[in-house]
Amino acid sequence: MIGLVFGRATTSSFSFTVNPENIPKFGEFVVTENRDGEDVLGVVKEVANLNKLIENEEFSFEYMLKHVGFSRSLIEMNDIVIATARVLGVVDGNDVRPNRIPIKPSSEVRLADSSLLQRLFRCNENSIVIGNLIARNDVEVGLDVRELVLRHFAILSITGSGKSNTACVMIDQIVRKFNGTVVLIDPHGEYVNFTFSDGTHKRRNVLPIGIRPETLEPWEFASLIGVSRDANVQRLHLERIFTTAKYEGYSGRRFVERILEIVESWIESIDREVVFYDYRGNKKLTTISRRDLDSLLRVRDYIMRFMSNHSDLLTEEDMLANMKTGYLNVVNLSGFDENQMRIIVSYILRNILRGRIRFKKGDLSSRNVCPIVEAPVLIVIEEGHIFAPKEDNEVVRWLSRIAREGRKFGVGIGIISQRPKKINDDILSQCNTKIVLKIVEPNDQRYVQNASEQISEDLLNDIASLGRGEAVIVGSAVKLPVAVKIKKYPEGYYGGGDIDVVGEWRKVNDRSKVFKDLNLIV
Repeated sequence: MIGLVFGRATTSSFSFTVNPENIPKFGEFVVTENRDGEDVLGVVKEVANLNKLIENEEFSFEYMLKHVGFSRSLIEMNDIVIATARVLGVVDGNDVRPNRIPIKPSSEVRLADSSLLQRLFRCNENSIVIGNLIARNDVEVGLDVRELVLRHFAILSITGSGKSNTACVMIDQIVRKFNGTVVLIDPHGEYVNFTFSDGTHKRRNVLPIGIRPETLEPWEFASLIGVSRDANVQRLHLERIFTTAKYEGYSGRRFVERILEIVESWIESIDREVVFYDYRGNKKLTTISRRDLDSLLRVRDYIMRFMSNHSDLLTEEDMLANMKTGYLNVVNLSGFDENQMRIIVSYILRNILRGRIRFKKGDLSSRNVCPIVEAPVLIVIEEGHIFAPKEDNEVVRWLSRIAREGRKFGVGIGIISQRPKKINDDILSQCNTKIVLKIVEPNDQRYVQNASEQISEDLLNDIASLGRGEAVIVGSAVKLPVAVKIKKYPEGYYGGGDIDVVGEWRKVNDRSKVFKDLNLIV
């Protein structure tokens, strides 16, 4: 026994006087009884130390110093430790159900047995080990993989709190333990050297970024090369030229080169009719007027600039065909601007979801375009606020559709971000499991709370006080909201760590000294 319930005790919280020889830690799990004699599980949210003899706030330092020394033993006898606990529910075998009966005053409070906590947070054959209870190092916490994938998840925190480490711990087990297929959207190239925890990288597949441009929609191609959304005349001409090149059967880099050739020929056809084919393959005529010249010249400039900077992106066998089932497929987007990243990611999302839908309906040919659609797919997106901001874009549309429909077809999403308040409300709210590491910015905290019904006010306070590598986890992948110390992924096995700023400065300084000495010798 560590204490006795006293004062006002409700169905949701209670306070208890603590045995000073066995003081529970903040976050510790305790058990007491309700008025029906049922065992109720709670978690300690506050521990306070009081002393009636010296609680007067008007006592000066000198008074305290003078009197405490003479009567220290008497004062220590009047020390009182009070703890407050939040009720989690009634213990029902290996589960916890809502508590409907008030806690009984004077009930004994005892520490929850580790065996009970192990049953509640256990790691079974369908789960991965994310870490240990902060309050109990001997209790592992498991996340249900089925719930993670089918009902989606988000990993949220400030920079440097352990988001990438958490993602690596999860991805490593999903791929190695379950032969899971993961597509990781990597905007900064941090995961291109990812190594699994067994020291191998055999199941890491870093994709050469390549798109078959003819498989894009005309508006996607226009956005890819940088044509503004409101440049209606430019987009109209480009759409007609795009469908013409597609009708003619061109592919890959040659497809874009053919578009450029047609643009050039239209520029030289002022006041003359030109032929184009619409999306149905119907042959049509249009007259190029002098008013069209400026728009065509701008389209030509966009294409030429794109070809100069990103022609390596164009291929006749794109990244979808190179994805592998049972692998971590890393989509390295470093080197592209944010708009181009979004075009590539929307292309991936669209084809994976459509491929899974067709495959589940019996169309096995969908594997020819994207082999991984033969099994469920988890798509993890680093820097989620880049791809799913509050304003609408194609990535947001496809992520929203996957969030709504992915469960039926085995497509899951995981969003990772250090700026939660910049993520689209609808998408974040549909990430059923949230792994929230330290967040100190109040607006971010409130935004996360509003996006999750299970984050209460006291959990919000817990999030602000977390240490590095610690997280509050809520949602369907765990039975109860829980504070966890995340497992540490091996150092050097991924690129998510901080740069050694001081070390690199010293190296530059050392090289400068060497060159200076050589100059003196010469």
